[in-house]
Amino acid sequence: MLGGTFDPVHLGHLIGAQAAWEGLGLDRVLFVPAARPPHKLEAAITPAKHRVEMLRLALAGDSRFVLYLDEIDRRGRSYTVDTLRRYREKELQPGDELYFILGDDNLLEFDTWKDWRRIGAQARLAALGREGFTADRRILEEKLDGIEVLRIEMPLIGISATGVRAACAAGKPIRYLVPEPVAEYIERHGLYRNVRS
Repeated sequence: MLGGTFDPVHLGHLIGAQAAWEGLGLDRVLFVPAARPPHKLEAAITPAKHRVEMLRLALAGDSRFVLYLDEIDRRGRSYTVDTLRRYREKELQPGDELYFILGDDNLLEFDTWKDWRRIGAQARLAALGREGFTADRRILEEKLDGIEVLRIEMPLIGISATGVRAACAAGKPIRYLVPEPVAEYIERHGLYRNVRS
């Protein structure tokens, strides 16, 4: 399970998902777009219909990657602990193993998430390296109180949703930052033109 705002989905998300799929030996990676992330309540977020459609376009044709709309369908604030609990109750079969994939930048603040210890009990944590973020293993071990975090090796990709939005607002090309159908969607719908962050 790979959650996020995906505003917009970009190649870094897809490369990270592929690295997790391969490195952890996964059957599939669930992309879980957040309805309203609690840590971004003050931020302007693109409406869910656009973020979901961009994910559909980005994931099309790759059966390893699945769109899971639990948080969007529920609306309101999106808490990972609740999403994991519901997925375990509805979808997991005996013997299935669930991983929660997050970036090093999220891992550094993981102990501020709602019921973070229960997240670690419901799924194994797996962290993707992120350009510009270095997590000190010793500090993380202290902060996470013994929760094991698996490392997923991947190329460090300096692409972020913030950077994509800024490029759009500045009228710069985003062709090699997002999948081509996503770039076309953004252009067609005029997304991110007046956004600076």
